[in-house]
Amino acid sequence: MEERAAANQEKREQIYAAAVAEFQERGFREARMDCISARAGASKRTVYKYFESKEKLFQELIRRHWARFAATLDVTYQPDRDIRDQLTAVGRAEGALLTSPEVMATTRLVMSELLRSPELVEENQEKTDFQAALARMIQDADADGQLRVENPQQAAEEFIALIKGKAFWPVIFGAPVVSPDEMTEIVESSVEMIMRRYGT
Repeated sequence: MEERAAANQEKREQIYAAAVAEFQERGFREARMDCISARAGASKRTVYKYFESKEKLFQELIRRHWARFAATLDVTYQPDRDIRDQLTAVGRAEGALLTSPEVMATTRLVMSELLRSPELVEENQEKTDFQAALARMIQDADADGQLRVENPQQAAEEFIALIKGKAFWPVIFGAPVVSPDEMTEIVESSVEMIMRRYGT
């Protein structure tokens, strides 16, 4: 029973990997289920057994992609740790994703489909409210006296904008993915600006 379940999961992953390659190469609209089945080395019947449509395959891609970003949401204020270090750790966690060519290529794909077919993405997007988690951390740091912030939500928006303004949006519109060294500089600069603005 366990062997059969493992085999089914393996086949599902093969089909999913083939679909990702097809979507990356052709985009969602031009991708074809028969090409996906050929890439996966499976019959179309087998593909449809695991994923009933091209839309379902793309929605699985979206779900997994947002889940990777959701993993960075473990943002909790630590009273016994310097807030500069905490902000730096948060920036590095986000930066690890933004320096991944594979992650950013998938992000471009998802963003382009969001523009063409918002309902396809919005219906299934996991809510990865990184900003709200960061705002709570900043609010806690304010209450603890490590920061002086009247509007934690605004401060969180500013911190995220500093990073994404250099490492996310330019890449979405065609710029090269930033290097790890560049990301380190971006994070350090962003943290320094926040500390100069809100540090006690």
